[in-house]
Amino acid sequence: MMTMQARETFPPIKYAGRPLRMYPVDSPRAKARLVVLALFADGRVDALELSSLARRGVFAELGITGEDFFQVLYDFCSDATGLPEGAGNYLMSQALLETVFDEINETGERQKLVRLIFDVIRSDGHLAEGEALLFWNALDAWRLRIEDGLCHTHPGRVAPIARAVRRAA
Repeated sequence: MMTMQARETFPPIKYAGRPLRMYPVDSPRAKARLVVLALFADGRVDALELSSLARRGVFAELGITGEDFFQVLYDFCSDATGLPEGAGNYLMSQALLETVFDEINETGERQKLVRLIFDVIRSDGHLAEGEALLFWNALDAWRLRIEDGLCHTHPGRVAPIARAVRRAA
C-alpha cells in the first residue's frame, strides 16, 4: 500500500487563463516544470526520456531530488486537467506558457534550461512539432539565441541543430 505524505505544495491558481500552480521564481520546482513540459510536448512521456534524465543527473542539475521531480510531474498532470482539451491533448495558451517561462529570471538558468529542454526533446530520436514549438517559445520568451543554450554542449553543430528544430516546427 502506498501512502502520500504531506509535503510543501503550491495550490493551483483558480482564475481564468492560469490553471497551473505558481512556483517561486527561479525555484527548482519552476525549473523542473519546464523539463516536465518538454517531456509532454510530443503528447506523451517516453520511458527513454525519463531514464535519460536520471542517467544524466538532470535532477541534481535542477537542484531537486528525483522524488520531488516526480512530484512536480504529478502536480503538472493534476493541474493539466484544468486546461482546455483539443484533439486528445490538453492545450496551453501562449499567455499561460509565457507565465511559466516568467518563473525563470536568471539568465544562466534560462540558458541551462534551453539546453535541458533540447536534450529532452531529442532524447527519443524524434522531434515532434510540439517539442520544437516549446523550444522556440523558450528562446523567444527569454530573448535568447540558439547559440546561448546549445553552443557549449554541441560545438560546431549549432546550424544543423537549428535546421532540425526549424524543420519540425
